[in-house]
Amino acid sequence: MKLSIITLTYNNLHYTKKYIESLYKNTKDFELILVDNGSTDGTVDYIKSLPYNNIKLIINEENLGYAKGNNQGIAAAEGEYIGFLNNDILLPSNWFDEIEKVFIAEEKAGFVSPIELNPKIQNVNEHNYQKYLRKFPKIYDYRKSYYGCIFSCVITKSTILNEIGNFDENITPAFFEDDDLMCRAIESGYDLYEADNCCYFHFGSITSSKHTEQRKKNENYFYSKHRFGEYVKATYFEYDEIHQIRKSFLYNIYLVYRKIKRIIVKYIIKKLKYKKGA
Repeated sequence: MKLSIITLTYNNLHYTKKYIESLYKNTKDFELILVDNGSTDGTVDYIKSLPYNNIKLIINEENLGYAKGNNQGIAAAEGEYIGFLNNDILLPSNWFDEIEKVFIAEEKAGFVSPIELNPKIQNVNEHNYQKYLRKFPKIYDYRKSYYGCIFSCVITKSTILNEIGNFDENITPAFFEDDDLMCRAIESGYDLYEADNCCYFHFGSITSSKHTEQRKKNENYFYSKHRFGEYVKATYFEYDEIHQIRKSFLYNIYLVYRKIKRIIVKYIIKKLKYKKGA
């Protein structure tokens, strides 16, 4: 078993169906570990009705939160790679192949994500997201990125989790448990990457709700554990910012090239029509 995919569910059956269809269409050699955190909308019955024999279902009577739910999934995982994927995402055909290339090329790769496409940020939807990357020239096949490594779709290795530990269950119900895990990876000498050759579509903010007070509490706890956490995040942000500036510069050149090309093509067509009329 190469890949163990862990997905938490808590209602939102409509999105879970889309996600599972996308996952099975575009992924091979994997097991799916679904941890249900107390759904009441028929999610568990739907999962039980699925015809696949590579699903492990863990049922919680109540919502145990993101960290504990994922730790339950990790305990059941048998794969070389461990993936944490939301139930409100859609995947392209090459997503895992591109991520595995990063792990093969970079010995100290700790966590790798595809590019996240979110309709609240980019002009994309669930039907056209796979065409998005074709519009942009790519500088790198992958790059180091703290903010590009997103836990709605991220891959690591079981050996890495054995070394740095699982999610901190003191962080509940959500927020900063991913930052904590990434900082522990960095402190252990690993790097975080975004694979620029693949993307995934994220409906966004479907499976989580706002807990302002708890979020602040988790933030304070995070910085009490990682005194240099803010510096680490800032350093990765500076790298990402430089990359975006370069990308923007090249993209502007690309736009100018396309504009000139259109002008030339229109001119040639006009000349041909003129000669034909003459």
